Amino acid sequence: MCGIAGIVGKINPRDRTVVESMNAIQSHRGPDMDKVCEFDGAVLGHRRLSIIDLDDRSSQPMVSGDGRYVIVFNGEIYNYKELKSDLKKHYEFKTESDTEVLLAAYIIWGKECLLKFIGMFAFCIYDTRKQETFLARDFFGQKPLFFHEDNDCLIFASEIKAILTAGVEPVPNYETWSRYLVSASYDDDDSTFFKSISQLLPGEYATWDTNNGFYRHKYFNLPKAVGRNRVGTGEAALAIRELLVNSARLHMRSDVPVGLALSGGLDSSTLLACLDYAGELNEKLECLSFEFEDSISEASWIEAATLYHGLQSTFEVFTREDFVYDIKSLMWHLEAPIGGLANCALAKLMSRASQMGLKVIQDGTGLDEAFAGYRNHHNLFLGSMIAKNDASAKKYLNEFADFWSVTKNEAERLAMDELENTVTSIDGTIPVRVDLLNPDFKSEYNGAMRKNYSTGSKLYDQLIDYLQTRKIPRNTRMKDRVSMAYSIELRLPFLEHNLIDYALGLPEHYHFLYGRTKSIIREAMKGYMDEDVRIAPKRSIQAPQGEWLREAPMCDYIKGLINSESFGDRGVFDINRVKNAYREFCTGMYENSFFVWQWINLEEWFRTFIDSDSTKDIYPLYN
Repeated sequence: MCGIAGIVGKINPRDRTVVESMNAIQSHRGPDMDKVCEFDGAVLGHRRLSIIDLDDRSSQPMVSGDGRYVIVFNGEIYNYKELKSDLKKHYEFKTESDTEVLLAAYIIWGKECLLKFIGMFAFCIYDTRKQETFLARDFFGQKPLFFHEDNDCLIFASEIKAILTAGVEPVPNYETWSRYLVSASYDDDDSTFFKSISQLLPGEYATWDTNNGFYRHKYFNLPKAVGRNRVGTGEAALAIRELLVNSARLHMRSDVPVGLALSGGLDSSTLLACLDYAGELNEKLECLSFEFEDSISEASWIEAATLYHGLQSTFEVFTREDFVYDIKSLMWHLEAPIGGLANCALAKLMSRASQMGLKVIQDGTGLDEAFAGYRNHHNLFLGSMIAKNDASAKKYLNEFADFWSVTKNEAERLAMDELENTVTSIDGTIPVRVDLLNPDFKSEYNGAMRKNYSTGSKLYDQLIDYLQTRKIPRNTRMKDRVSMAYSIELRLPFLEHNLIDYALGLPEHYHFLYGRTKSIIREAMKGYMDEDVRIAPKRSIQAPQGEWLREAPMCDYIKGLINSESFGDRGVFDINRVKNAYREFCTGMYENSFFVWQWINLEEWFRTFIDSDSTKDIYPLYN
C-alpha cells in the first residue's frame, strides 16, 4: 500500500522538484520510503508502505530487468504467488514482492493481466522505449488514481492534493456538487469535485502519450444477465462459503501484523468466521471495534461474535467532541464529502490500530451491496413481486413483515414507495432536500443521477448501481483515505470479483430466503458463527448521527456554519429555508439527517480547498 505520483510527457527541469513535493504531501500513504526517479519523458515518484517483502530491493519506482519498463504501484496483488509460478517460466525475478509480479504480468500478458489479478491496485507502467504510459485501477476502485491533462503532459497521483501541489488550480466542479445535493450521488463517474481533475474509473485502464493523448477503456463490467446460476440453495450456499473463505485466506498474506475491524453486523462477523474456518485466527490477529459515547452500541453483538471464536475485541469510544474535532481534518484527507459519523469513528479506530503497531486491517465491506443486505433492497424486491402479481408475493409480504416487525399494510406501503422513489437511503428514507437549494443554482445545474443499467431486474439494477456507481466507489474512497491517513492498509476481502459475479448470477429470491436479507450468506455460514448474529436483522441505523447533529456541541457548530457570511455567499442554498429546516430538524421532524450533513460537507470543502491553500494549510488527524 503506497502513494504514487508522476508527470509524463514534456518534462521541465523543475519537474523532479515538483514530484518530490507531490510525494511529500502524500507522505502518510507511505512513511517507509520516499523515492523519485527521472526517465526520458517521465518523472515518477513513490511513497512506500512496506507490507510484502520488506527489503529495499522491492522499493519503487521499480525497473524491469531490461530497463524498458518502470512501475509505480499502490495496492496489493493477493494471488501474486500463484501468478508468479506461471510467470517465472518467462521472467527472472529478483524480489519476493507482488510489485515485481505485477510488472512481469504486464510485460508477458499485456493489458490482459488485469483480469488475472485478485487484489486492489492503482498503478502506472511507463514504457521508456515508446514513451507511453499505461494506467490501471482495480475492479471496484479500492485504490485511487487521479489525473490532470494539458496539451503536453499528464500529471497523476493517488490523492488530489498532490496534483494541486503540482500547480493545478483548485476550481469547484458545480455539476458534481449538484449531483451530490440533488441525487445524493457522488464518486459516481470520472469527474471529481475539482473541475480540472479527473479520476480513472473502477475497472478501467488508460494509455497516454504526447502524440495520441488520453485513451481509456473499461476492462471490467459486472454481468448484465441475472439468474444464470441455476443451482439449488444448498449448492449455492456451499459455493459462496468456498468463495468467501478463499478470498479471506488470500487477503491474510502479509509480512506485517494484521487486524480486523469488527462491527456487530453480519459482514465483519462473516469475515471473522471465514478466517477461523481458513485456520487464520492466531495471536497475530487483533480485533478492533468502535462504539459511540452514551448512544448506540453494537458491543453485545461484537462480544457474541468474538466469544464464539475464542477472541475479544479492543474497543475505541467515539465522542461528540471527536465528531466536531475531526471534520476539518477528515475533509483535508478525503478531498470530497465525508460519508457520515461512522466514517469519522473509523478514523479514530485507525488511530488506535496505528498505536498498536498494526499496518494491515481487514474490513467486511461489500456483502450488503452484492447480496442485497439493505432494507431498501428488501423493499424493492417485495415491491417488484407485488407489482407483477408474482404467485409468491403474499408469502414474501408475510415474511417481510415478520423480519422487520411491521404490519403487512406497512410492509406493502414501504415496498410500493420504494418503486416510486429514485433516491432513497439504505433504510428507505429520502436523504435530500432539493427545496433548500438556491433557485438559480438549481436551474443552472440539474443534478442528474448517473445510472445506465438494464438487467431486467430492478433489484439487480440497483445492486450493480451500488457496486459500480453510487455506493462502493465512494465507500472505497473514504476507507482508503481514512486508513492511509494513519499509514494503514485497509483490505476488503469481500470486494472480490469472482464472489460478486456469482452473487449477481443467483435468482433474486435467494437473497431473501425466510424473509431475511442477505439470506444466502446466512445459509452459507450456518454452524460457523454465533447463531444470534447470523440471523439478526440488518440494523439500518448504526450511528447516532441524527441525534448528535441536533445536540451540543454540533448544534452550535452548525448554527455558526449556516449563519456564516461564507455559507451565504456560496450561492448554493436558500439561506432562510436552510435556517428554518434546521430549526424543524432539531425538533425531530425529519427521519433522515443527510441533508444537514450536506451543508457541513459543502462549506468545509470550500473552506479547505477554495478559501485556503490546502497544500500549505495541512490538517493532520489526531494521533
